[in-house]
Amino acid sequence: MASLFKKPKRNFRRKGGDFDSDKEDENRETNMEVDEKPAVSTKSDIEKKKKQKPKEKESTKTILSFETEEDEADTEVFKVKKSSHSRRIAKQLKKEKKSRGQGQNGDADNSSDNEENSGEDSKRRSRDEEEAKADERIKKLREEFRTLNGEEAEDLDDSDDDGQKTFKAILARGEIPDAKTIHLIRKQRQMARETDNFIPIDDVEKPNKSSTARLVRDDDNDKSDEEEDERIDFAIDKAALERQQMRDDFLAAEHGSDDESDQEREWENQQIRKAVSLQIPGFEVPSVNNSNDGMGNSGVSFYTLSPQRSTSKSLDELKPFSALSKSQNISEITIESVRKRLEERLNTMDMVYRTHKQELEKTVFDIDDAKDIIESSEQKAPDLEKRFQFFQELRGYVRDLVECLNEKVPSISEVEQRVNNMLKARSERLIKRRQQDVQDQCREYMTNTASVKLDVEAKEEQGRQRRAAEREARRSRRRRAREVKNIVGHQDGLSSDDEESSQSQMLKFKSEYDDCVKAQETLFDDVVEDFSQIEQVKYKFEQWKFTYGDSYREAYIGLCLPKLLNPLIRKELILWNPLDENCVDFEDSSWFNSLVFLGFREGEPIEKSDDDLKLLPSIVEKLILPKLTFLVDNVWDPISTTQTARLVNLTQKLTRDYPSVHALNKNFRAYLEAVVARLKKTLDDDVFMPMYPLNVLENRSSGPAVFFHRQSWTCIKLLGNILSWHRLIAAPVLYKLALSGLLNRYIVIGLVSSQINREALHKCQAIISTFPKDWFNTLEGDSTLPQLENLCRYLVSAAQTLHKATALEKDAERLEGRELVKQISKHLINIHAMDHAMSLANEFSFKIT
Repeated sequence: MASLFKKPKRNFRRKGGDFDSDKEDENRETNMEVDEKPAVSTKSDIEKKKKQKPKEKESTKTILSFETEEDEADTEVFKVKKSSHSRRIAKQLKKEKKSRGQGQNGDADNSSDNEENSGEDSKRRSRDEEEAKADERIKKLREEFRTLNGEEAEDLDDSDDDGQKTFKAILARGEIPDAKTIHLIRKQRQMARETDNFIPIDDVEKPNKSSTARLVRDDDNDKSDEEEDERIDFAIDKAALERQQMRDDFLAAEHGSDDESDQEREWENQQIRKAVSLQIPGFEVPSVNNSNDGMGNSGVSFYTLSPQRSTSKSLDELKPFSALSKSQNISEITIESVRKRLEERLNTMDMVYRTHKQELEKTVFDIDDAKDIIESSEQKAPDLEKRFQFFQELRGYVRDLVECLNEKVPSISEVEQRVNNMLKARSERLIKRRQQDVQDQCREYMTNTASVKLDVEAKEEQGRQRRAAEREARRSRRRRAREVKNIVGHQDGLSSDDEESSQSQMLKFKSEYDDCVKAQETLFDDVVEDFSQIEQVKYKFEQWKFTYGDSYREAYIGLCLPKLLNPLIRKELILWNPLDENCVDFEDSSWFNSLVFLGFREGEPIEKSDDDLKLLPSIVEKLILPKLTFLVDNVWDPISTTQTARLVNLTQKLTRDYPSVHALNKNFRAYLEAVVARLKKTLDDDVFMPMYPLNVLENRSSGPAVFFHRQSWTCIKLLGNILSWHRLIAAPVLYKLALSGLLNRYIVIGLVSSQINREALHKCQAIISTFPKDWFNTLEGDSTLPQLENLCRYLVSAAQTLHKATALEKDAERLEGRELVKQISKHLINIHAMDHAMSLANEFSFKIT
């Protein structure tokens, strides 16, 4: 019949506003249970009960009814699953309320708070009094049950089985028990639990009792409804929950004596140990367990105090050295087991001791080390202060220097551009003048000069005459200068016509040059010497290197100085022109002498890894080579032997003395490419070889003959200038420029078109002397370079012609002709044309020497 009261599992809620009313109903019901006097049931009373049965049923339905969904939505509730321990505490609190009576209901919370704050002795006395009162109340209730229900009540009180059977009998008859019967059954179970004499039949678990005014059903112990019965619905009251929790903890600590309370106390001890372990890292707290060991003795367990970092064992792994556990029998205790535990305990403590000793030694060592560091730091403090002050001043100096140079760079670039434009304009003017002179002479010495004069007479005759006069005047000045210097063997066309022809042009160029010099000297007039003189800047950085060399090297100052000094060196190189005869070598300038020994002191060894050694090579790479590249592109005249010789000598010195100047360096490659491009331009624009009949050239003093030989010697001079770049420019490039582009295209053709005489052979000797000997040292066989075959055939033809011309002459002339043939044979041998030399020796019967 208990299944009649089973309901589907739901989460029942109660309105928050009804919580107080439910508590009042419960208090009223409790008061009725305590204050109700025993009465004798009569027949009339029984009849009245039968008549009131429908109303009680109706009230019962009302009690079993639940709140509607609308009421549920108005209140925010949550559910807490109460444990058996909480239910036991709630029952004890109800007993306390009953003992206080009707007059003390209003002060229940205050008395509860005062009880929590009282001392341990007063708690024990109050507990004894409460237990005595509870015993008296139980006796009174038993008498009431006997009086009210007779033997049935006594049976219910004496035997729980009889009460259950009576209650089930009422339900079996289909009757609904009245409120008083249900109330008596509830009280019977309540007293059975309080006296610890109640043993449930259906389930070993203790029945749950709702904290609200709901009825207790007969299937409270049914496991299917256990989860539902253990839920309590109530509105949120944080203060009441905190007070209830404090009261539960206090009563559990005072009255808990069963297995569950023992487990809770063990849990509390574990939490305390964890909390202390967190506050004091590395140590564990001893745990005291006052539980009985089975022999009536109270066993005490102690856990080892050990640092966590010195052992990997956790708290659970360290077994307590205690008496007997509850599950251990006295027969299991042996001397061996006790000795083993003592040994484990001793080993653990010994390990902890050794760990502590090591930590102590390490701590003492660290303290001594710290003292040494403190003393050392105190001694180093003055030096560090001086070091800090030095670097602060140096940082300020470098910032000011960089800011100053950044301000001056545009001015330096402006003056530098003015000088470059001036030199470029002068070079272009001189080259254009030379080209115009060649054109004038070519037109003057053409065979059909009459028609040409008719075309140009009106417009250009005066200009041509003026240019011719200036040209002859320059030649006369150079001739007088050679006579003064006693130069012998000079040929017309070998001199460079690169001087100014008019006084006005000379004055103009000098004026512009003086302005550039003045602008250069005044660039840093508004700057103090510490920021404008290379010597002062050098002193600042040398002071850093000699004082704090480690930081100097770690900052790679040797690699930064070329960029820092770049504006100051550019200022010094504004007027530097190595193509000029009066130009001073950059190695003789003041800035070079200041930097050549930067960072080195006399008597100290020089380390190869020192970055200061790379200062000058870096300056040459970043400043000298770009400057030379500009001069080659815009100022250099390849026909000028003096300019070419200065440029070649400077280039060879750079490649020999500075490791940054090599074939893989991009600046040096750009420089050589500029040289090759300028030579090609000269071959295309400035080389001209006139062609005249032999009868015109027979008169050596005639104008066409002079012009022809002058141009021939100019081409030979240019050939020598191009071949002077041997070992700087690759041989295949020189073959193409000098041999194919100049020798075979202009010079050999001029030789073939002229008379074969001593002058022609002198030209051949001059041509062969320009060839680098390295070209022929590696040749194999008897043949020379393929590009020299035309020259070899001309020499063989000239030897045959001379032999025929002198064969019928007098002995003196014949011997002279034979000597010229031998000389030609030597020229062939010099260019490794052994096959042609052997043919001449066999033909003219002479030995090759």
